[in-house]
Amino acid sequence: MLKHLTDETAPEEPKKIGRVSNLVKKKYIYLCGYTIYIFFRIIKIQFWNVIHMIDICISPQINISIDGELDISNLVNGIKNLEIEKIIVKNIIEEINNITVDEYCGKKYTQGNGEKLYQRAKTFKRKIITTVGEIDLKLHQIHDKIKNIIFTPIYEKIDFNQGKNYQNEISMTCTELATKMTYRDTNKEAKLFIEKPPSPTTLQRMVIKHGKEINEFNKEKIKKDYKDEKLEYFFADGTKTHSQVKNKNNNDVNIALGQGKKGEKVYLDLQINKPWKTTKKELDKLNIIEKDACLIADGERELRYALMPEQGFFQMDTIHLIRDTLYKLWQDSKLDLNMRKELKKELESILYYLINSTNKYKNNKKELKIRINECVDKLKEFSKKLIDLGCEKSAQYIKTYSNYAVTYAMLTLESKNIPWNSNIIERLMGEVSKRCKHKWMRWGSEGQEAMLNLILTRYTNPQYYEEYKNKTLKKENLKNIKIKIKII
Repeated sequence: MLKHLTDETAPEEPKKIGRVSNLVKKKYIYLCGYTIYIFFRIIKIQFWNVIHMIDICISPQINISIDGELDISNLVNGIKNLEIEKIIVKNIIEEINNITVDEYCGKKYTQGNGEKLYQRAKTFKRKIITTVGEIDLKLHQIHDKIKNIIFTPIYEKIDFNQGKNYQNEISMTCTELATKMTYRDTNKEAKLFIEKPPSPTTLQRMVIKHGKEINEFNKEKIKKDYKDEKLEYFFADGTKTHSQVKNKNNNDVNIALGQGKKGEKVYLDLQINKPWKTTKKELDKLNIIEKDACLIADGERELRYALMPEQGFFQMDTIHLIRDTLYKLWQDSKLDLNMRKELKKELESILYYLINSTNKYKNNKKELKIRINECVDKLKEFSKKLIDLGCEKSAQYIKTYSNYAVTYAMLTLESKNIPWNSNIIERLMGEVSKRCKHKWMRWGSEGQEAMLNLILTRYTNPQYYEEYKNKTLKKENLKNIKIKIKII
């Protein structure tokens, strides 16, 4: 509890333990009508590395002068404006720098330092941008006499994100924002918690970096997790987005998605402006799909020819079959709207009858076989009816896909539970549309692939996504630091 202290009753400054940085600059906030002195000590900030432990103690003093009315929001904003975290981080890094240099070169001005292998070379300024603000550091470099090289020893203790100004916490946070809004909007929204947010161009570079990394991370994880439990079926679908690639109006987006035995989604592959054969090569590298697996997709021929396993099966999505037939009827231009709707209802009754029969007779193989044959016969009759009506395109379409429309029921006879639709990947394609298919958006191949890798990994497997974040932010290193704060 804070007390009103006079100069006579104010406690003495805490004794400094070990190496102590300069006192934090006094900040004054004029809030109400008296003065409060707050002393607090950060005791033993301990960093473990492979060699030894570093202890640092910092003893800041804050003098708050109060003059006028105040409320909680004033107090909170006043404390934030002190930038206490920024000042403490700066002091800790520079103190670690001093300790590290002393380990190599000995304490400053100590006799005999000139005979040591390592000599102090120079100091330089280094800027880093973190969530606590922009920090200007003064760091040392050391000369190695034998190798005749100059190096910065603190880089051995602390990872500075490969020399970049924006540190990993900023990069990952802004990348997450960019998956939900445009780069320009991300730049504006980031100002709420970052003093100097990355520019839209820098944000794009961050997204590309993390998109590539999370794609490799996801593939390594599913290889490991599904090595002994391969997928019995998988889905594939394609869409288009506006392109800024030269001589190309639209980007071709091809996605493959699996589903585990527990119903979990498995994000398999994404290709931008590449044929389905490329997707097939990537799926073969993963080697997590059974040789007799079933591909579930719409009627795109290139997709089916490229991805269908040699010993496997193809299930035509029932909903696509109905919609595509209706479109073919319109293309034939032989029937009016009401007649086309009647034919659609007739086709639906044939296909949905088999779906219900499969659920009802999945344990009665004999009866289910009869229902499958009835459905195929009815589809053939329906095709002949369309020919009589002059709808040749529609009739040929039904004839081509009639056998593929009942694959799920045939596999039920072998005790395999295969979906009759591709709704799971259609919902995933909605995630693509939500971020990438706005009318005024134009995408390059590399940038869109990276963006969608982030979005689809997070959508299909939030656990993988969080594991990647923790790995990127190196959260396991938090166990290497212990901070204790005491207010007196």
